[in-house]
Amino acid sequence: MTPAAPADIPLFERPEIYAKRWFLLGIMCLSLVMVVMAVSGLNVAIPSIQSSLGASATDLQWIVDSYAIIFAGLLISAGAIGDRFGRKRALQGGLLLFGVGSIIGTFAGDVTVVIVSRAVMGIGAAFVMPATLSIISAIFAPQERSKAIAVWAGFAGAGGALGPLVVGFLLTDWWVFPAYWWGAAFLFNVVTVAITLTAVSIWAPRSKDDESTPLDPVGAVLSIVGLAALLFGIIEGPVKGWSSTPVIAGFVLAIVGLGGFIVWELRTKHPMLPMTFFRNGGFSLGSGVITFAFFVMFGFFFLMTQFLQFVRDYSPLDAGVATLPLAVALVMVSPRSAAVSEKFGASRVMALGFGFITAGFAVMAFVEASTSYLAIALGLVLLGIGMGITVAPATGSIMSAVPLNKAGVGSAVNDTTREVGGALGIAVLGSIANSAYRSGISDDVLASLPRESAGPAAESIGAAVQIAGDPRLPTEVALRLGEEARAAFTDAFNSSLASAAAIAAVIGVAVFVFGRRTDAARGTHPTDEAADETTPTPADLAS
Repeated sequence: MTPAAPADIPLFERPEIYAKRWFLLGIMCLSLVMVVMAVSGLNVAIPSIQSSLGASATDLQWIVDSYAIIFAGLLISAGAIGDRFGRKRALQGGLLLFGVGSIIGTFAGDVTVVIVSRAVMGIGAAFVMPATLSIISAIFAPQERSKAIAVWAGFAGAGGALGPLVVGFLLTDWWVFPAYWWGAAFLFNVVTVAITLTAVSIWAPRSKDDESTPLDPVGAVLSIVGLAALLFGIIEGPVKGWSSTPVIAGFVLAIVGLGGFIVWELRTKHPMLPMTFFRNGGFSLGSGVITFAFFVMFGFFFLMTQFLQFVRDYSPLDAGVATLPLAVALVMVSPRSAAVSEKFGASRVMALGFGFITAGFAVMAFVEASTSYLAIALGLVLLGIGMGITVAPATGSIMSAVPLNKAGVGSAVNDTTREVGGALGIAVLGSIANSAYRSGISDDVLASLPRESAGPAAESIGAAVQIAGDPRLPTEVALRLGEEARAAFTDAFNSSLASAAAIAAVIGVAVFVFGRRTDAARGTHPTDEAADETTPTPADLAS
């Protein structure tokens, strides 16, 4: 066990911590990747879960989003608890809970148990994710911190792309597991947790708020209620209707909870999240950039796995391998983003990142079932580069704006904006795709189906493909349903990504225009004379 650091000596000044700081960064990244992979990897397992458990589209959405609601709702409170009682303890407890949830999911026999397991995993992840970033901030000196955070951000993004690859491999027919046993996706987490928890317990240093700031229980309750209600409204809006009573009630509760949280934090003596942080341009800009970056990317991942498996007929493993170019590009570019941001200004680099994201979505918006994979790979590489040079500087902007004793809360804000943006992206882009898909299925083909099959076929591409494979269905009807469903989803996929490209372009321009003053205030913006001659290029990112 690593002994506690003396209160008057920062961790990054201790020789024993300095000597193994990059090794410790690796342990933190391993913990982080595990959490992120659990989110993205499950998307690949959704078709298998749907087939095995007979899950409806609403069930599938809650399997994915029960994790997101609990995770996002608890993040700020979990970050504050880690700051107060110790980030290592928070990380260990979070890993343990994550493992317990994974065990429950491994042997779940119905949809409800899977949803419960995901909720337990969400509680664990809420403690894991902010603890990793706050420990990194504590063990790296200021001159190295931005580079370490860039590596962390790169692995966070890579975990999102690697999740489908790993889970796809586990769901392939091989000698250990039966073909397409979706429980393997949860079992993998159990093994990873055991390895990571052991490494954290042995090597991770103790780190906490040396000022012993009292907890803020009122703020914690208000933030949990407000964020959970907000996520509920966003997730259920496309399903129940934006004007439905439960959705409106969710948004009203979110306004009351989050509004009350802001008022309370402004008035209490020991706020969990000091509102003064948002007066810092870097903190606000970073939070906004992460929200919109994950808005478009979470929606993309949600639709991409369905497109690859249902339209292009990829296996889960093939779908995971197909997304690998995004992860490779992201990991290669992200560590370089800190130096490039320091040279050219964070807002310029983040705006350029949104430019790459826009270009990637523009390519993907024209992809069809017969499109060469090289075109898909190009779009993925552009997206990976864009995320790599956008998210890392944004995370660095947030963490540089908060004192070390509030690193857990700062990290939690970073993660909360990621989750809220991601859930909103799935809801909005998913709604666009669902509307386009339903309008693309003709009434004639639905009328030719059994009454109990028409509704599900019109609701989702997964159900339509499964129904088309039913041997009891007349061959002509099955073929027509499969063709129409795939064509309708392709059009829906293209429409959604065209919308994502437009959103990314607008945000990129906004970041470039409004972020210049933030760069100047932080001293990272080049002089006006140099600005015209120092626009970052892809060659700068590769150097």
